[in-house]
Amino acid sequence: MSPSVLARFTGHTGAVYALAEGPRPGTFLSAGGDGHVVEWDLARPDTGQALVNVGLPVYSLLYAGTDRQLLIGDANGNLHRVDLALRAEVQVLQVLQRGLYAQTLLPGGRLVCAAGDGRLACFAHSPSLAVERQIPLCDAKLRGLAVNAEGTLLAVAAGDGTVRVLETTHLNELHTLQAHEGGALCAAFHPTKPVLVTGGKDGHLRIWSTTEAFRPVLAIPAHKAAIYQLAFGPGGALLATAGRDKHAKLWDAATLAPVARLDRPAGGHQHSVNALHWLGEVLLTAGDDRTIVAWNLGSDATGT
Repeated sequence: MSPSVLARFTGHTGAVYALAEGPRPGTFLSAGGDGHVVEWDLARPDTGQALVNVGLPVYSLLYAGTDRQLLIGDANGNLHRVDLALRAEVQVLQVLQRGLYAQTLLPGGRLVCAAGDGRLACFAHSPSLAVERQIPLCDAKLRGLAVNAEGTLLAVAAGDGTVRVLETTHLNELHTLQAHEGGALCAAFHPTKPVLVTGGKDGHLRIWSTTEAFRPVLAIPAHKAAIYQLAFGPGGALLATAGRDKHAKLWDAATLAPVARLDRPAGGHQHSVNALHWLGEVLLTAGDDRTIVAWNLGSDATGT
């Protein structure tokens, strides 16, 4: 595989921490330390449109396309709801504290959020946000969330080094995985296989079998520093990772064999890579250098 830079998006005045699906085909959203949420068109990298400024660093974004609602988690634990049809903020809730690092939708129209105070919060999502439950999981930050393809399992990456696996109906804890020394930061279920992949401050990727009580299957040293985010590509053949070591990398999702290194010599980032998002077959990466890079993935296999 021979990745190349398809486009570069600049304009943020702070580090970029979050990427999300956009409201129109070919678009995506970004946010970070400057508090601005910006909409970008992949075909027009010079025409980013600022949607809202929440006045605090943004750690997480979620676009709910069914009702054009944008959910924003900030550094103080506030959850903002923005109506993109009105282009206006319509609700703010402060339930969590010390940063809202991740959010995802559960079956039944519920929203679950992970915070820096070690709590998981579940909200009724539509038509407005309403708190249903708060669950203290640990004393450390909760940094990553992942839901399996069936919508039955929720994985929570925690700063105490564990990954907690909960069922999504009542949010009861089923498994506690001793995963990453120094803290677990991210997790993703394979879209078609019974596999959970996790990453953490130890720079390792770990594979767990979901059909064997989350038995550990494989672990590799993938980055020289913390792995901040990971995401499977369309179809699940590729796994992308983002690291504090200034690298994004691509892996064979079945074997964790290295496929490509998306680093500075290849046109990548100068500082920590914080976020990933697949826009179809295009991979987006974002980092502390205030830049978002869109990667065109070639077909000639190369190693890292």
